[in-house]
Amino acid sequence: MGANALNRSLQQKAAIMVFLMMLMLVPLTPVATAADTNPDNLQAQHIAAVFDPVSETTTVTWQNIDTYNTNVPFYHSATYIVHRHSEPITLSNIDVAQVVDSVVACQANIYVQYANCLSSGGGGQHPGHSVDYLVDAGTNDTFYYAVTIEWDDDGTTVTHQELDPDVSSLTIGVEEVTSPIETPLYFQASYSLADSETTLTWINYYSPLLPNTNEPLPNTTILIWRSTSEISRSNGGLVYQGLTVATLIANISSDMESYVHVVPPNTNEEAYYAITYFIPNKTGPGEDFVDLRFLSNNALEQPILEDNRPPNHVSVFSVATTSESDGTGETVATWYGVPGETGERYDLYVSGAPFTSIYNTGVTFLGSVYEDQPLEDSNSPYTYQRSLPIGTLGWAYYCVVTVDAIGLFDASTSGTSCDSVEEDAFSNWEKEPTNVHAEFIGDRTIRVTWNDQLGVEGERYHIYSSNGVPTNTQQFATQTTYHGFVNDNTEVFDIVIGPEIVSESGAVLNWYIYVTSEAQYIHTNGSYEYLGLNQNSFGPVEIDITPPLRTSIVNDESRGDLGIVAMEWGNLQELGETYQIWRHTGSPFTESSISSSNDDGWELVLDEIQAGLDTSATIIRNVPIQDDSEQDAYYAITVCDQFNNCNLEILEGMTGNSRLVREDAQAPTVQMELTDEEGVPYTSPSLIPGLYTVKIEVSELLTAPPVIEVFSSAGYNETGDGAEMTQISLNLNNDNKGPEYTYEFRISNTEAAGDLSIRITLVDEADNQGLITNTSFKIDAKTPTIAVYAPSPSSEGSKYLYGNKINLMFAAEDDVQIAELQYRFTFNYGGLTGVTSTSPWATAEGITDVNGDGTSLVSNMDFSSGTFDPGQHAISVRALDTAGNTKTAQIVFVVDQCINDENGKTVCTFVETLKPEPEPEIVTPSMTEPPYVLVWIAVAVNVVIFVVALMIVQVSLTGPKKKKRGDDDEDDDWMSEFIGTTQEVDMDDITGTGSAAGSKPEEENKSEPEPEEDDPFAVNVVQRKTRRKKKVEEEEDDDDDDDDLSWAGLDDDDDDDDDDDDDDDDDDDDEDEKPRKRPVRKRPARKAAPTRKRPVRRKKSDD
Repeated sequence: MGANALNRSLQQKAAIMVFLMMLMLVPLTPVATAADTNPDNLQAQHIAAVFDPVSETTTVTWQNIDTYNTNVPFYHSATYIVHRHSEPITLSNIDVAQVVDSVVACQANIYVQYANCLSSGGGGQHPGHSVDYLVDAGTNDTFYYAVTIEWDDDGTTVTHQELDPDVSSLTIGVEEVTSPIETPLYFQASYSLADSETTLTWINYYSPLLPNTNEPLPNTTILIWRSTSEISRSNGGLVYQGLTVATLIANISSDMESYVHVVPPNTNEEAYYAITYFIPNKTGPGEDFVDLRFLSNNALEQPILEDNRPPNHVSVFSVATTSESDGTGETVATWYGVPGETGERYDLYVSGAPFTSIYNTGVTFLGSVYEDQPLEDSNSPYTYQRSLPIGTLGWAYYCVVTVDAIGLFDASTSGTSCDSVEEDAFSNWEKEPTNVHAEFIGDRTIRVTWNDQLGVEGERYHIYSSNGVPTNTQQFATQTTYHGFVNDNTEVFDIVIGPEIVSESGAVLNWYIYVTSEAQYIHTNGSYEYLGLNQNSFGPVEIDITPPLRTSIVNDESRGDLGIVAMEWGNLQELGETYQIWRHTGSPFTESSISSSNDDGWELVLDEIQAGLDTSATIIRNVPIQDDSEQDAYYAITVCDQFNNCNLEILEGMTGNSRLVREDAQAPTVQMELTDEEGVPYTSPSLIPGLYTVKIEVSELLTAPPVIEVFSSAGYNETGDGAEMTQISLNLNNDNKGPEYTYEFRISNTEAAGDLSIRITLVDEADNQGLITNTSFKIDAKTPTIAVYAPSPSSEGSKYLYGNKINLMFAAEDDVQIAELQYRFTFNYGGLTGVTSTSPWATAEGITDVNGDGTSLVSNMDFSSGTFDPGQHAISVRALDTAGNTKTAQIVFVVDQCINDENGKTVCTFVETLKPEPEPEIVTPSMTEPPYVLVWIAVAVNVVIFVVALMIVQVSLTGPKKKKRGDDDEDDDWMSEFIGTTQEVDMDDITGTGSAAGSKPEEENKSEPEPEEDDPFAVNVVQRKTRRKKKVEEEEDDDDDDDDLSWAGLDDDDDDDDDDDDDDDDDDDDEDEKPRKRPVRKRPARKAAPTRKRPVRRKKSDD
């Protein structure tokens, strides 16, 4: 088994085991200085054994003795014998032990001296011994090894079986574990000579025919090797590693039981084959297994011969012929045998033509000559004699083929095994055609005629020529030129002189013509060409193959209006010449200034132009061009003479015979654009008043500026009979743009509507005239008209109730075309019932084209009145024509919601909101009515009060009289309170009298003002005034009388409030004190003289 046969894990484990076993053997292995054990009889020393699980081999090693004794000379004839047993080997069982191998103890030719046979560790030179034992497959046991010795003592074999433990016999066994056999069985091989194939067969280890029930592991394949040496267990690992001459020829499925190996050609060797399994992942993932021990008869022990190499050809072969006058003859073939072949034969073949294989058509087998060993031993040639059939004539080709003992031969022939000879058994007949004639007919052609040969059928005629002088039989092959052949019954042949043949001087050539005959004389495919030159030649023949000179083009003109290109060239005035006109639409002079009409791209447009007897200096011809042609093309003129020798060379340039011509049969075209005054492209089909510019870009150069006409069907004419357009740019440097021209015209607002025509006339450089007309525009200088038929306006008293439909119907007319009708609503128009709002313009629907040309449109639409609030609304409509002119109209209508009230009266929401609010009813009562009576009474009362007030004032201004204290004082107090002061009026003080002044201090002393906390800055503070009464009840009555002052028209509300507050204070005092006569409270006067305060009257108000 090879190194890669088992898994890598097993190799590592094996290495570790070997290392451990070596360590175990170290103490048992004697060192160089260790003494021999029982060396007298040359016993093996230091035996050791190690098992290698990879190669499944046990290696047994030992050494010769170290010290010299009398038996050492026997080493040269001694042999060590290695024994193997399942138990420790002793004298009692050594006879049943397995003999593994025998080893020469000491090779006399290497270790000449006896002493040299001693161990190298003891002073000798012998390195020791080693034996490898291949353990059988499927072994799993412990085995013991021992080494004995025997030698020849004067012809007597002396055997010594000294088995000292661990010296020449192991006491510790070797554990040997090998894999079982798992390879294909009954492997066989057979070779087929006819097929050059080797067929291999075997029985699969996993076959159901065998007792083994195991299935192959997945991806198991079969490996097949081929080798020129035997493949066995000893070299299986090397085979797998590719280290031998063995070759892996197949890796096939494990269920196959046969394989066919195709043996390569030219193989002649013995081959060995071997087969085994490749089992992936057998012992674990990534651990593949290949059994390379070849123990199941899965490798050939005997080779098979694979021979498909034919024998060599003979090296010497010749033929010779003889002929008789009676038409008979004989041919003899001679050759020598092939060295190294045994039992071969020689087959002879003949043909009327050379052949490279015996299987070629026309090859005839003549016979076989078998090996003649005595003849070969005497170095004599083989011979074969053939009698020629009567009528045989021509060359015969003979070959000999060697066939070996197993029937192999090479069907191909070689120069050494073939030879040819001219055989003649046809002497009674002429072998050439008769009446040979030749004539030069022009066009570089020689016409040859003859009469057929007599006496043979199926002949072939060959035509030859020689230049200048006739030839002969001896120089025929070197002085003639072969031109071709024709078959029997064809008595004419044209020799076409190729362009490679020229006349250097321009003179005519003189040729001689020969016609030979080739016939099949007896040979089925072989033929013979007779070259006797008895009556088969003609000459000389005068040949003119010199072309005329090249002409030159004088002028060219392209006329697109006539559809022609006119060419003019020089007349060579050669006898019988003709001219040709060629055209090329590409670039014939890209690589050179010289071209040829034979080059690709040149087109013959005019041929056979006969000059005849024309003696003019130039010739003119017109070449028609296609109606729509517009391209650059080269035109060329070539010439041929009367023998059709043509000068096909085309030279570029003004002096040459070619010109670049512009074929132009198309009228110029334009790209037109109309712009407005701002230079913006105008896209509307209708033109309104303004200035416009026509701008064109022409497809090619013109002979003159374009002429433009701008007019309308309604009489508008801006240009009259035509005006030239203004050139902007020729754009000569821009290949993507042509010349540009412009023209301006104006449309006034008085122009009548009509179709506008823009007509442009152009003439290009080839006189092609183009007429461009644009009628896509209209003049539209007027606005459209519009009429509204529905809804009914509110001004006519109509209204739309909820639930009704509001019909919108309006029409518009235009002198050119209406582009669009639109409408929009204004809700709560006039703001009578809410906020006014307007919807955007919307496109009208329900449109009818009255005239079918868009000049009169009617829109009819319905809307639900429920979408409007009760009130006044408006609808606006407008019409837009194609020129952008607009016209608008408006209708105001009313939508209302009406119901019947409980009285059966119809009440409408919008009508009710428009009614004015009712005026208040003015009632003019009589002066005697109750309200006025009360008024009069109130007036009278007030007058009385007013009079009384005046009287009181008057009384108060007069000087008062002294009265007694008592009740009269109370009256004074009452009056003081009435006039609005709490102080006693001192008339003497007012008038400045002394009596008044003298009494003042006394009164001040008598009067003790009550302490108060009023604001010291207050003046004339209104306070509640009370009279002094003897009884409390009287004071209450007085209070009531004093409080009721409304009859005098005084507003005492505020005072009352203050008095109420004072009353509250008084009430509190009354609760604490007994009722007494209160003196009149006096406000302390300022230090300045006191002023008199008048009571203030206030009007009573609601505020």
